[in-house]
Amino acid sequence: MWQTLNNKIRKAFTEAADQYDILASLHREIGRELVQKIIHLAKVTHILDVGCGTGYLTAKAKFYFPESDVTGMDFSEGMLAKAKEKDEGIHWICGDAHRLPFKDESMDVVISNLAYQWVLDLSQAFQEVHRVLDKKGVLAATLFGFYTCEELFASLQAVGVAGPLNRLPLMEEIEGSLKQAGFGQSHVDYERIHIQFKDLWEVLTWLKAIGANVLSNGAFVGATSLEKANAYCLKNYPYHNGIRITFEIIWINAHA
Repeated sequence: MWQTLNNKIRKAFTEAADQYDILASLHREIGRELVQKIIHLAKVTHILDVGCGTGYLTAKAKFYFPESDVTGMDFSEGMLAKAKEKDEGIHWICGDAHRLPFKDESMDVVISNLAYQWVLDLSQAFQEVHRVLDKKGVLAATLFGFYTCEELFASLQAVGVAGPLNRLPLMEEIEGSLKQAGFGQSHVDYERIHIQFKDLWEVLTWLKAIGANVLSNGAFVGATSLEKANAYCLKNYPYHNGIRITFEIIWINAHA
């Protein structure tokens, strides 16, 4: 089951690679803020971007640390193919966050932008980050949290669809996973933003286009149920000329 879902996630993001950079403006905006949190660091020689996607954040890291050895890693070959087109003097590698293909204490900084919410075992993934970080290394990451798309879930549940989609990790789960991984000093914060969509159909189309519509148990939501959920959402979550969709961004700053 674990491997089946992992392959499903990989396939979804590979198929989304061509449209990802066009549609993922939210990811880029958060990525710009994330990289600002590491540019003050001194003596950075090795940087790893986990879940690099098409390489936007990786390229930013290389820009700010031109003398550093920068590696972008993703488990989607489609995303990496797009990333390699940037040709920024960056190492690109296909790998799994649960088993980082790097030596112990080989990285000064590990960054990751909106990728760890797709990891199936956060504790194991963070243990791998802790393993590859130098003793004074830093993990700077963001991920979408549990309350992301809460209006979508509430609308589906209101019309009798019992949670067919993955729910993302709670902030408390993230903090617990970091502690279990060995990060003695970590700061975890969050913010919630509202984005306007025309309707639920537009939300689902956007999620599919960026590869983020992976179902957890193969459940199928029919058109009739979606029509009812859309009507519920329009009525209960109006926002300007459409509907409100919440995105919860979790910010992590952890020291090995």
